[in-house]
Amino acid sequence: MKADSVLDKFVGKYYPETLLRIQELMASNALLEKLLKQVYSKLDTTVQKYADHFERIKVVLRMVEAWRTKAYSAISKSSIAISILVLLYIVSPIDIFPDFIPIIGGLDDVLLIGFLLKIIDKEIEKFVEWEKGQ
Repeated sequence: MKADSVLDKFVGKYYPETLLRIQELMASNALLEKLLKQVYSKLDTTVQKYADHFERIKVVLRMVEAWRTKAYSAISKSSIAISILVLLYIVSPIDIFPDFIPIIGGLDDVLLIGFLLKIIDKEIEKFVEWEKGQ
């Protein structure tokens, strides 16, 4: 890798091992192909994980709506309270990490979504079963 740009010079100076690894990858089709396969695999897993979270959050929204309209009452008030608290946090402009910060900006939202889903997982399952019976 020819160190022409400021970025190349910075990486070469402060992260020489990384620069060597990048040069190895660029010189080897096999290593680059392996890297690309690993990234595709990780992306598939990550995207699927968040797609599953998104679908489950939609269930939580339906569950809270059904509770609000008194169509569904087989849920604890603490589960409703936690659901509402986290949903409020997600739409709040005040974050632990502001959303405009690359990568970590949405991290707090993602962590809270995971926390919410873990805590009320059984409630979600019960609600989905109730929905099927309607």
